[in-house]
Amino acid sequence: MKISLFIPTYNAVSSCGEMFFNNLTIIKNAQLNQVLIIDSSSNDNTAAVVESFGFDLKIIPKTEFDHGGTRQLASKILSDSDIVIYLTQDTLLQDENSLNKLIKPMLNDEKVASCYGRQLPHIDADVFAKHLRRFNYPKLSYIRGYDDRYVWGMRCVFSSDSFAAYRMAALKEVGSFPKHLILGEDVYVNAKLLKVGYKVAYVAEAICYHSHNYTMKEEFQRYFDIGVFHRTESWICIEFGTANKDGVKFVLSSWKFILLRRPWLFPKSVLKVFAKYFGYKLGLNCDKIGVRLCRRLSMNKDFWW
Repeated sequence: MKISLFIPTYNAVSSCGEMFFNNLTIIKNAQLNQVLIIDSSSNDNTAAVVESFGFDLKIIPKTEFDHGGTRQLASKILSDSDIVIYLTQDTLLQDENSLNKLIKPMLNDEKVASCYGRQLPHIDADVFAKHLRRFNYPKLSYIRGYDDRYVWGMRCVFSSDSFAAYRMAALKEVGSFPKHLILGEDVYVNAKLLKVGYKVAYVAEAICYHSHNYTMKEEFQRYFDIGVFHRTESWICIEFGTANKDGVKFVLSSWKFILLRRPWLFPKSVLKVFAKYFGYKLGLNCDKIGVRLCRRLSMNKDFWW
């Protein structure tokens, strides 16, 4: 099978530095069919570093970057591949075996159309980032289909394009990644795949390092954008249910995690919960508050132009 890999980049060298270089080295040793980098006109030497590894490079204007649209472009360029692995520039693979392990469910079951791996926090991750990875990426793998929505709800379509792989024939069947989504292109595609009979796999044995230390403001903005996504793509919530129950589990789990490790940060964790909650609720009502205010509240401000 032809296995390829894609990474969208923007100033990867200046923002990710040694980690980005180390990841490219791991990828170089993985013996993939093709490695494609689409760079949004970086103003550092990201392009030169990519070319030094001999990878395929396409440069697009920064204004043309779109979470779903750029991934759709990559799928067109890599259309002769059987499977394409999607990474982000701030992800560090544990080793080249992480890629082989990630796609294994697809090799064993032709109905598995999407796989995503386990994300562990970076060494500099704060306690909130550590808990998020622990909650979202457990130690046990699983495969879920459309009927599992009655038990797992929105968790059936959860994924992360920071470290995921897709079967190209199945991706084409559901129209590839959509353009102009504020975020959640991976969730959107998984929902489409499950609806037509494919399966989604979580591969805990395939490990990468990826996390963000979000500020209170960034937590609010992030959850505002999630609310916007659930508003604009409400069919996903209708098909798979809301994330309310999972949200309660997450809050209780995070409070327990923090009280056992950093109890003095508990008041901050409570404030973060309120920031996320109000951000999400405002995002759900984005159509009522006007584009100008939405742009100010959003993390992905380019979405609103």
